[in-house]
Amino acid sequence: MMAGMMLPGCRKFVQVGDPETSLGTATIFSGDETAKGALMGMYSRAMTTQGSFLNGGNTLFPSLSADECIPTQSSPATDAFSGNVLSSNNTYIAQLYSTAYNTIYNANMLLENLDRSKQVSAGARRQITGEALFVRALVYSRLVVLWGGVPRVITTNADINATLGRSVPDTIYGQVLSDLSRAESLLDTAYAWEDPGPSERSRPNRWSVKALAARTWLTMGAWVDAEAAATAVIESGNYQLEASLDSVFLKGSREAILQLQPVSNSTNTAEGNYYLPADNPQAKPAYALDSFLLAAFEPSDLRLADWVGAKTISGVTYAYPAKYKIRSGLPYREYNMVLRLAEMILIRAEARAQQGKLDEAITDVNRIRSRAGLADLPTGGTQADVLAAVAQERRIELFAEWGHRWADLKRWGQADIILAAEKAGWTPNAKLYPFPLSDVQRNPKLEQNTGY
Repeated sequence: MMAGMMLPGCRKFVQVGDPETSLGTATIFSGDETAKGALMGMYSRAMTTQGSFLNGGNTLFPSLSADECIPTQSSPATDAFSGNVLSSNNTYIAQLYSTAYNTIYNANMLLENLDRSKQVSAGARRQITGEALFVRALVYSRLVVLWGGVPRVITTNADINATLGRSVPDTIYGQVLSDLSRAESLLDTAYAWEDPGPSERSRPNRWSVKALAARTWLTMGAWVDAEAAATAVIESGNYQLEASLDSVFLKGSREAILQLQPVSNSTNTAEGNYYLPADNPQAKPAYALDSFLLAAFEPSDLRLADWVGAKTISGVTYAYPAKYKIRSGLPYREYNMVLRLAEMILIRAEARAQQGKLDEAITDVNRIRSRAGLADLPTGGTQADVLAAVAQERRIELFAEWGHRWADLKRWGQADIILAAEKAGWTPNAKLYPFPLSDVQRNPKLEQNTGY
């Protein structure tokens, strides 16, 4: 796989082979193969650093900010997330923010060079353009969750980008939906592979676009659109809930709508490496599940048995996320899950409940509960009852995964209520992360979030 593009500030792509070859922007799109290599570079760069925006960072840090995980050993940088006392000079904040915009920059570079190139075939142009638009939309859809209004960077022009102020969240969501609309018109329902094989769902297709749109519409409270997009994916016939919970996060999971391929030469997923304890009998997991989350599981829930690990050291038992089963080593058997069918079912359940389609919503909830070995919930409840059931299933099904709990608490307007009761020193300002101090100092138009 291509190692990727240079980070912002560099105006060339680097193709890594044997020997290493540097390709300038004037030649990178001289044909389909070099353009495809640049596309692979976008993905590889996004996945190179553990804890970056698309490689574990959107899972670990929001899980600490919410009521899912706590560090087992004190570290100022991670304690700041779990204690909700972040500062603008936090190392991980800088890493999250910079790697997000690095990926956006690389997507923009692809789009601009495709516009200039005359040598790329129509088919390759459609595929690469669609994928770049999707990736840009994916990054922006999570940036706005973490920071609120952010700069809307849609060019590689450094002079323009250096002085961009923040766009309001609605503008960012509008950009996300615009990119997804264009991507949907370009991408096919099939998955594209460099080396064709039935187990790869590591590059977006049209159903990935629909799924991200469903998530975005739900976040915006557009219930009709969220239901329609989720239904399209659910009824496409391409995905099914894995009968075994142990199979959900495997490479090629039938539940996966989109996974990201690891590029590390020593680990599978960042999540597995973060959450699973080392084999050493005295090694604690780095992050343990919050007692509030553990108490939310029903005792007979198979997810408690299959997705929660436990390790006892010196008489203390640490429960930890165990959705991913591989901490280190190769070959790749697990990929980073981005979108999956269970989320779409829960999106549709919530959208239906919000529209008063209560029995249909409960039917969706019960699909998730059934896979978890739980009894069906009865129909006939109130809207508040059904929405509470959806919230419970989202909390348990999607825990320690892609920051869903952190996003949910905020969009439901419950973060201040729930986290203030669970965390000492919680303040409403903590719902948004600070912009890195260096970025605020460089750009006087980048207004810092309140409280930092």
